[in-house]
Amino acid sequence: MRTLWAVYRESFRLTVLEMSQYRVNLAIWILSLIAEPIIYMTVWTIVTQEQGGTVGGLTAGQFSAYYITWMLVRHFTVTLAPDAIEWRVRNGIFSGLLLRPLHPIHQDVGSNLGYKLVALPIILAIMFGLALVFPPTFQLQPLTALLFVPAVILGYLIRFITHWVLGLSAFWITRTQALFGLYFVAEIFLTGRFAPMSILPDWIEAIATVSPFRWMIAFPVELILGIMPADQIPFGFLMQALWLFVMIGVLRVVWAAGVRQYTAVSG
Repeated sequence: MRTLWAVYRESFRLTVLEMSQYRVNLAIWILSLIAEPIIYMTVWTIVTQEQGGTVGGLTAGQFSAYYITWMLVRHFTVTLAPDAIEWRVRNGIFSGLLLRPLHPIHQDVGSNLGYKLVALPIILAIMFGLALVFPPTFQLQPLTALLFVPAVILGYLIRFITHWVLGLSAFWITRTQALFGLYFVAEIFLTGRFAPMSILPDWIEAIATVSPFRWMIAFPVELILGIMPADQIPFGFLMQALWLFVMIGVLRVVWAAGVRQYTAVSG
């Protein structure tokens, strides 16, 4: 445990220092971060006005509250891109990582947490600015606010491990962009990114519910905003726990098989 803590602490520290140095990259990232929710909120504001004030029972203020909250949840659940893992495999970086006493995923988690800490004040400032332009309608409750924290942590772990498993496909596939692209298209619709689950067709919501996608991002957003009925909240946490268990098992199997494949190719 002492070694594990040291890895997390050092990865966290290095990422904080790195992000503090590359301010131009940080500025570009901020611009890209603002663009997407502004587009969504602008579109849904126009649509609600044309539909008489509501779409699927949601007002323009509720759409604003949804996407402002979505920004925060997306930040907390942002992960290492699968492309980064593919790059390590193609360039032989894993050779050095395999010599370390701990699984490489721990270093990535530590670095990712450092990124979240540095970027959080920026995210909060953007959320405040968007709230001034697109006034939100929040109906927050103390209980759901408390449950929001474990829901976000579980969603983050599911998404992080899923992306890591996708990246490990590079052990067998030379170029994985097509696979990643297909996955991210599914993620746009099934995580509640394109639109809240309540206004999507029933068949899309059904797929999202039985897959891990809904429980990564949409569930924490629906939870804190009070969109999800209270009697469905235990089911949501049950699905998160189930998918986390499944993805940990998949990671163990894929990692073991991938390391053997990597050794055979490069050795």
